[in-house]
Amino acid sequence: MVYNLRLHIFIKKSSLDSMRLLYFFILLFSLNSDAYSQKLFKSFVFQMPMQEAKLILNKDSKILKNLAFGEGTVYAVRKKSLVGKDDRLVSMNLGSKKNLNLEQAGTYMKKSRAYFESKKFKTVYAQENWSNPILVKKNLPCIRFVDTEKTVVVEVDPRGQGSVYNVFVTFYNYDWFLKKALGK
Repeated sequence: MVYNLRLHIFIKKSSLDSMRLLYFFILLFSLNSDAYSQKLFKSFVFQMPMQEAKLILNKDSKILKNLAFGEGTVYAVRKKSLVGKDDRLVSMNLGSKKNLNLEQAGTYMKKSRAYFESKKFKTVYAQENWSNPILVKKNLPCIRFVDTEKTVVVEVDPRGQGSVYNVFVTFYNYDWFLKKALGK
C-alpha cells in the first residue's frame, strides 16, 4: 500500500511538472504572437510579413479603395500605403482617394477628427490650426489620436499647396510608436 501511495504521489508530481511545462509553452507562444496580433487597421496587424499584407491588399482592394473616416470622406489604401521595416508591416498610410481643394481638405480634417473621436479615440495632440491646411506647420504632426486600449496611434495630416491637397491617415502600433519617439 505504501508503494502505491508513493507511485500516486510521483504521478501527481509528474503531472504537475507537465502542466507547468504546458503553461510555460502556452505563455511563451502567446507572448511571441502578441506583437504579431496587434491590429493596425482592418485585417492588417503589426509586424505581419509584408508579403501577407500585400496579399490582403490585393484580395480586398475594392473595399480598401473606398474607406470613409467621416461622412463624405473617401480614403484609399494603395501599394505604397504599407510601410515596412525588416520585411514586416510597421504602419499604414492611407490617402484621400482624390485630390482636394483647400476647403475640401479642411472639411476632411474636421470630419475625420469627429469620426475618430466618435470611435472613442482620444485626441492626444492637435496643432492650433489643425483644420486649416494652409496654417498647419509642415514639420509637426497635425492631429494625433490614441485608441482606448493604447494599441493604435492614428495621425491625420493634410499635405499639398496651392489648389491641390490630400489628407493622409496613418496607423501605427502604439508601443512601436513610443519606442520610435523615444529613440529606442
